[in-house]
Amino acid sequence: MRVLSILLTLLLISCGGKDDPGCFVSDVSFTNLESAYSCENTKNLMEIDLQETFTLIQTQAEFDAQITGACMPEIDFTIYTLIIGKKALSNGNTSISYDYTNDCATDINTLTVTFNQNETDVAPNLTYHILSPKLEESTTVEVITNTSTI
Repeated sequence: MRVLSILLTLLLISCGGKDDPGCFVSDVSFTNLESAYSCENTKNLMEIDLQETFTLIQTQAEFDAQITGACMPEIDFTIYTLIIGKKALSNGNTSISYDYTNDCATDINTLTVTFNQNETDVAPNLTYHILSPKLEESTTVEVITNTSTI
């Protein structure tokens, strides 16, 4: 009986926490500056001094210091974190699509950015972004960029 009690205790300990069977990768809702603040063509008209990387912007002061372009809204950073980056491409771009997930087992948010390319000879250096629900300073974000030919 004592062995059964010890096994039951070990089972309960091992099932708690982040390895909980109810813990899985889930989609995270997000928006963008076009939808939330009526900005237009941010992939071409918004600039940030980055090359092939991304950053998180948590305040209006950070936004104003790092971003330039045609649309400079007052973003509600009490509810949003801006995830923004740059990507150089070898040919024209038709659109950008996004997938944003959270893995509760690792506490990592993953943003997958897919650049839907066309055959034109334009070689753009595009800005991509999402407005994520407000992230804690300790949240880890990974960004994966892909290209797809349409």
